[in-house]
Amino acid sequence: MFTARRARKAHILLQTGLLLALIQPCLAQTPKIILSIEARDALPGFRKADEADYLASQMRTSGLKDWSFIAASTPSIPPRDRIEWHFELEPYAGSGVRQFFPMPGVQKIFGARYRITAEAMLYLDDEYQTLVFGQATIAGGAQDEGLADFVSHMTKDLLGEKGAYRSIDMRPAAAGKP
Repeated sequence: MFTARRARKAHILLQTGLLLALIQPCLAQTPKIILSIEARDALPGFRKADEADYLASQMRTSGLKDWSFIAASTPSIPPRDRIEWHFELEPYAGSGVRQFFPMPGVQKIFGARYRITAEAMLYLDDEYQTLVFGQATIAGGAQDEGLADFVSHMTKDLLGEKGAYRSIDMRPAAAGKP
């Protein structure tokens, strides 16, 4: 009886150990923070409804393991943990000012290019944390590799190991110092 009880305990411990061995890798891969992605302004080559999905998918490819990215389901009600993207077309001869030479012919040969300015603002628990700013010249649309690289680079600059969020000094101020 005594040996049967020990054998049963050993069997239970072995099963528990195997279960933990199977579950632990899954727990280690679980992201710590899930961020909703919102696009506040128009991005060339996209419908408004597709911008957040595209941005979230490109941000997932940036290789950041502590973060997970999903498109915001209801942009009218901002999620507590989110990144808001703001895009602005820069005024230059290919985008927003009067053309001084026949651009349609040139655009057919070289393709239309847009100079954009982007801001990615991080909010955690509905409080603003930090932002990154960047500029790029893109063709626009989901097939644009330059745009994909730009979004990935901006994501790393915001959340990466040496990014803006990690450089925030979160320590409390020393007592007695202004």
